[in-house]
Amino acid sequence: MKITLATEVFPPRSGGAGWSTRALALALAEADHDVTVVTTAEGPPMEGTVPVVRLRGVSGPLRRGRMVEIFRRSLSGAAGFADVIHAQHSLSALGALALDPGPRVVVTVRDHWPVCFWSTRMSQGGLCPRCSTANMWRCVDGRLPTLATPLAIPYMKWDLSSKQSALRRANAVIAVSEAIAAELREAALPSIHVLPNIVDGAEVNRIAEEPPRLPLPDRFVLFVGKLEANKGARALIPAMAHAKTALPLVVLGSGSGQNAVNEQAAKQGVEIHMPGWAERDDVLRAMKRATALVFPSTWPEPLSRVLLEALALGTPIAAMDTGGTSELIEDDVSGLLAGDAEQLGEALGRIVHDAAVRSRLKEGAAVRARAFSPAALIPRYEALYGGALR
Repeated sequence: MKITLATEVFPPRSGGAGWSTRALALALAEADHDVTVVTTAEGPPMEGTVPVVRLRGVSGPLRRGRMVEIFRRSLSGAAGFADVIHAQHSLSALGALALDPGPRVVVTVRDHWPVCFWSTRMSQGGLCPRCSTANMWRCVDGRLPTLATPLAIPYMKWDLSSKQSALRRANAVIAVSEAIAAELREAALPSIHVLPNIVDGAEVNRIAEEPPRLPLPDRFVLFVGKLEANKGARALIPAMAHAKTALPLVVLGSGSGQNAVNEQAAKQGVEIHMPGWAERDDVLRAMKRATALVFPSTWPEPLSRVLLEALALGTPIAAMDTGGTSELIEDDVSGLLAGDAEQLGEALGRIVHDAAVRSRLKEGAAVRARAFSPAALIPRYEALYGGALR
């Protein structure tokens, strides 16, 4: 089968969405499909055995429309030879779904972009139930000048409506978790299939076995990701302090909450190492060596790649139970789940202080990761593509 994957984000410089697309591309190629990636992310023209067409992206206030048009024009050529175009994110999806006549298009929804203008479902530091008019007014407070709000609200409504209308033209819509699928169904979007992201356990373990290039303590707790409100930056140090582990916290990431996290750590006596962003290989090596991974995320996590890779590496996990996280982690089997910062600290303390708990969670994590392997998921992707073609 000839498959074109279209995405705004892709390695080597990418977050979890890009690496999940890469995992899918390589697994499909390994299964003898003819795969091409079309992306606006910079990088080399090949990823393993998969050709990567690198388009020139744009920025600025008109980025949305211009990026959609870039993908539409590029994919109009791919439509002639691809059996399926599989769009991996919002702008690539809108570009693919604008083709006329339309080819077979499958769209993966990896976050909340069809139901939230900001794609996070977070507003004023808390969870936003839905993009109603009242919630939109509240949401833009502090983001835009007051005089711009009356103009912003109609645009936000149009943006969400156009995204949902476009998705209704897809041959199939994939949600990466049941949590995301529930949001899409509430928005009356048809033909929703739940297919999680792929993690190649053999690959991540092979990378992680190499010596780390970052200086790491002998024993440490690890946080990976953005230091932002939705990723739980405010809960990170309180959880560490409550855990009373006496271990240093290694933070691989940065963000607007970095100074606040440093100040909290100093006040609460938490030793913290902040080398900043690290290459994926170094993240995997740190994860493999961590005593525990702390995951304080407070937004409705779609299906975290950090957690997927931690499972594949057998890293003991203490995580907030939000969004699709409980679809990855079975509590007290493949990780420990918590409802607030205090419970997260208690879970983290159990892992650090109890070798039997760590051993059980390591084993449970490795077993759980098999459900997200290429062998488990590629046949399901192939069946979905075949259904789209029919």
